[in-house]
Amino acid sequence: MRLLVAEGKVRDDSRRIADSVGATPSQRYADVLSLLAPDAEIDICTPADAAPDLPKPLEAYHGVVVTGSALNIYKREPGSLRQIDFLRETFSRGIPIFGSCWGLQLAAVVAGGEVGPNPRGREVAFARKITLTDAGRAHSMHEHRAMCFDAPAIHGDEVIRLPDSAIVTAWNEMSAIQAAEIKYERGTFWGVQYHPEYDLVDITKTVERYGMRLVQEGFFADSNGLNSYVQDLSALRANQARRDILWKMGLGADLLEPEKRTREIANWIGHKARPFASRG
Repeated sequence: MRLLVAEGKVRDDSRRIADSVGATPSQRYADVLSLLAPDAEIDICTPADAAPDLPKPLEAYHGVVVTGSALNIYKREPGSLRQIDFLRETFSRGIPIFGSCWGLQLAAVVAGGEVGPNPRGREVAFARKITLTDAGRAHSMHEHRAMCFDAPAIHGDEVIRLPDSAIVTAWNEMSAIQAAEIKYERGTFWGVQYHPEYDLVDITKTVERYGMRLVQEGFFADSNGLNSYVQDLSALRANQARRDILWKMGLGADLLEPEKRTREIANWIGHKARPFASRG
């Protein structure tokens, strides 16, 4: 089985992430895929850039995964337009696709939907009380998920209109579309607005990078509140048994246990990528 991770960020943005976390988002995502599918061959490409560096022809892959991004797709920047073309070709070849955050927004636009700024504002660090729809409870993407759960998240945009071919499988008070299946041309996309690939390292570094913007947006009263939150996240990374922090932040196994946190990715591998690979 060969999987391709498509970096959603342009090169300069991905390098900034690497300086902070130690790896680009696509490299971090590839590491998660390697844990979930140790037998898979995993490559990375950068379709937002003029030279996407596709290691093999697209048809050589049995699944494509799209990471998050700092781009706003409605601005129609070159990095967005290149990714629209890339994903449209992936759909046309019938290759299974999974996407987190930007990946969901990108797939929705490719298939005829619309993305815009979330009128409720930014969802940051954790998406709370994500709830499966009736369709979601029966959908293989959420197999073994609780009906209501929390997940890592960071986004200011959201899908505001899905294409007719789409099924909403999860929602919460911040976004009516937290997860969806989208069919387009020969392909099927499974995706989520949250980040099941993120662990506490990613979440902590994300809050640090956004920094004073989160104070300005009202998430923290001042820089002391921001710093205290980051310190708590850092302490929890060092010791996930810190009951005081778990209680204060309201965190549970759905966020802290990798098997539960990455459930949608694992289900996509098992239900979509592996069967596609078995066809030869």
